[in-house]
Amino acid sequence: MNLSKYRLVKIDKIDKINSGNPKMVYDLTVSDNHSYTVNGKIVHNCLTTEQTGIGYPMGSLVKECYEASKKLPKNSRAKIVADGGMKKYSDVIKALAIGADYVMIGSIFNKSLESCGQNYWRGVPVGDKLGKFLYNKGFSIKKKFRGMSTKEVQKKWGNKILKTSEGVVRYRKVEYKIESWVVNFEHYLKSAMSYTNSINLNEFIGKVNYNKITNNSFKRFNKWEH
Repeated sequence: MNLSKYRLVKIDKIDKINSGNPKMVYDLTVSDNHSYTVNGKIVHNCLTTEQTGIGYPMGSLVKECYEASKKLPKNSRAKIVADGGMKKYSDVIKALAIGADYVMIGSIFNKSLESCGQNYWRGVPVGDKLGKFLYNKGFSIKKKFRGMSTKEVQKKWGNKILKTSEGVVRYRKVEYKIESWVVNFEHYLKSAMSYTNSINLNEFIGKVNYNKITNNSFKRFNKWEH
C-alpha cells in the first residue's frame, strides 16, 4: 500500500448542540468532508458507491489499512473503523478478524425494538410505548431508517435547494430486542475466538488466519441465512 495516496483531514471546528435530545443528529463539518455524529459516535448511511461508482470493498480496505498500520510506530498507530455493509453477526466478526478495531453498525441496530426510528404498525406511526406493547403481543412493527444525506432530511432542515441524494430511506421489520442481539453476538464472537485459538481480542483482531472463498462458496455457506 502506498501511504502517499492518503491524506489527513484537519478538523477546523466542532460545534456541539447541547439540546438534551438523544435523537438529535449533529453535523461535524471539516474542509470538503461531512460526517454525522450521534451522541459522539460518527455514523453514515448512504448509497455513495451505488450512485457514484466510488467505493472500495470493505474487507480489502480493512486488510490494507491494517497492514499499513503495522509499519507505523506503535505509539502512532491509528484505530481502524470498519464502516458499512454489516448485516449479520459474521460480518462484524470477520471485520474484527481482518483487522478492524471498531465496527460501525446501522441497520442491525435499526431492526431492534429500542432503536430511535419511528415505529409503524400497518403503515400507521405509533409511539414508543404502544410500539413496544404491540411487539410484545406478537404484532409486526416496522422502524423507519434514513440517511442524513437524503432529500427527506434536507427538506426537514429547511433547505430550499435539494441536492442529489446519496442516502437511503427504509422501513425495516423489528426482529429483536437489542439485549438479545448483544447476547447472541457475544456468544458467536467467543465461539469464533475459540475456533481460532484466540484468548482475547488482542490475539484475535488482525491476527487470525482466513481464506478468500468464491462467490459460489459464499452462497452455499449463506444458503439458510435471511
